Amino acid sequence: MIPGDRLGEPVRAFDGRPAGHRMWALLALMGLAALSLVPVAVVYLRVRVWAVGVPALLIAMGYAGAVGWIMDRRRPRLRGRVVVLHTGGLSVSGPGGGTRHTWDELTSVTVSGVRNEPDDRTRWSFTIVAEDGTVLRLGDDIPDVRDLGIAVAEQVTARIVPRHLAAVKAGETVRMGPFTVDLGGVEKDGERLPWPVVREVEIDNGLVTVHASAGWTDLLTVASQVPDALAFTALCDQVRELTELP
Repeated sequence: MIPGDRLGEPVRAFDGRPAGHRMWALLALMGLAALSLVPVAVVYLRVRVWAVGVPALLIAMGYAGAVGWIMDRRRPRLRGRVVVLHTGGLSVSGPGGGTRHTWDELTSVTVSGVRNEPDDRTRWSFTIVAEDGTVLRLGDDIPDVRDLGIAVAEQVTARIVPRHLAAVKAGETVRMGPFTVDLGGVEKDGERLPWPVVREVEIDNGLVTVHASAGWTDLLTVASQVPDALAFTALCDQVRELTELP
């Protein structure tokens, strides 16, 4: 455990408990409604009053199905975790225990953001790895998880990019997920783009894309396959600028 003074002052709290409480209440109401309608459906179906029995049965099945869907798809919302950003790190508390780490003790952040077409909402998740092997997964059980994840990713990026840049300047090759970066360009699965043809490196809709000039093929992969995707884009920008210097 890390003494509180090493984390510094609290900056912002992300409290998932209210959402968890609301979800439990919703599940309880829907479950109660389903249980209440089943006896009604049985009684009316027995006397062949189909106009009442069938709708009651269908509604009960709908509520039960909704409860099952929520339990299967939205389980993270039931955890009720609280994440607090501090000036020097972050702390997480909730069911199953807690964890506390300084920024220097975090080694990797994997970002995943996938847009849900029906409501055009992006579902964000972040996987954070600490040097002691702790793996912390942040999803939509945490309110404003995108802001939280980006804040953590920025802290980790600020620490690892200088280290990777120094390695590239020394002539080494840096691997980040399926990509490799060196002074000559960026490569993935044997396909290589020299820096002069790299237009932009971005993260969008769950993808990390190295955009190439006309006549060249873009390099892309899902963001969840690129640990420190934000750091990868920053490193590419800096190495590309470095190679453009006279």
